[in-house]
Amino acid sequence: MKFSELIRLLIKDYFIIFGILIIGTVFLAPEDTINRDYILLTMTFAAIGDLPGIVLWSRSELTEEKKHLRSFIHFILLEVVILTYAGLIGIVSGWKEFVAFAVQILIIYIMVRFITYRKDVATANKINNKIKKLNILKNKEQVS
Repeated sequence: MKFSELIRLLIKDYFIIFGILIIGTVFLAPEDTINRDYILLTMTFAAIGDLPGIVLWSRSELTEEKKHLRSFIHFILLEVVILTYAGLIGIVSGWKEFVAFAVQILIIYIMVRFITYRKDVATANKINNKIKKLNILKNKEQVS
């Protein structure tokens, strides 16, 4: 993967994470929760949550085993970074709050991966359909 592709992926994931956080807040929190400071904090958490994605980057193609290992490392690093940041700024303080926040991070992580997976499947289907059309055209030309 080229480094520019990694940057594109990080930007895409950032907006997915940010969107999930805001949408979740709209549905689950009181109306007065969303203000300028909350949006800035959400943007910060989305950026911090996106940075460990660098672990997924490699110049060469990875085996499935290495991809899974990097995904696991990415998740652990993500939990550590976000929980540390949340503890430093005082959002969570007790162990129960840390556990609850870690579960929330897990749920958001699963949602981001699911959305990314669905988008990748849609892109792969488009590519496959175009290849099929090209092959059909090529076969028609060979028959003629």
